[in-house]
Amino acid sequence: MVDFEESIDKISNLVYDDSNDTETSNGGEGMNAKDMLLAALRETKTTQAEAATKVGWMPQQLSQRIVRNSIRADDFLSLLEAIGIEVTLTVRDTGNPVRVYVKGAGRRVKAMVDRVTYDTAASNAISNNFYADGVNEYTDGKAMELYIDKEGRYFFAEYSNWEGGKDRISPVSAAEAAAFIEKYGTELDKKPKTDE
Repeated sequence: MVDFEESIDKISNLVYDDSNDTETSNGGEGMNAKDMLLAALRETKTTQAEAATKVGWMPQQLSQRIVRNSIRADDFLSLLEAIGIEVTLTVRDTGNPVRVYVKGAGRRVKAMVDRVTYDTAASNAISNNFYADGVNEYTDGKAMELYIDKEGRYFFAEYSNWEGGKDRISPVSAAEAAAFIEKYGTELDKKPKTDE
């Protein structure tokens, strides 16, 4: 994990150093997610295509979002994390970190497995296979959403839409989590677009 003070120093440089790019705002004035992301890519020597691939997007998706300046906060943080930039929000008076959980697309599931309580409401959603076929929310009555808890444990919330079927939690390894992300990407809202 990256040292907190080192991360703040890097972010300060990204926000306030416009010496290499005349389009980046000076002093953070008028800075937006696009400016910060471009500065972070430059600082980490990462191309837009590489960053997109690391979060399971096509390079065109990232490029379009940068051009439109329409990167959601959770996607922005995921991109920074993927390229090696750590952002931590801290309450100034207490020094306590602010925990902002990335809400998943599925309903809340909470269960104890091997004496560990897993809760989707207190964990970050990473990926899911809802609408895997592009049309149906569930495949054969089931769908899965990958989460990571504050302890760094990965788990699936497994959803069932069968009558009498129950949702459940299944802990998984980092390798299994990576394979799932590789297959399904990190876009959480996959509802098919309807023609109106």
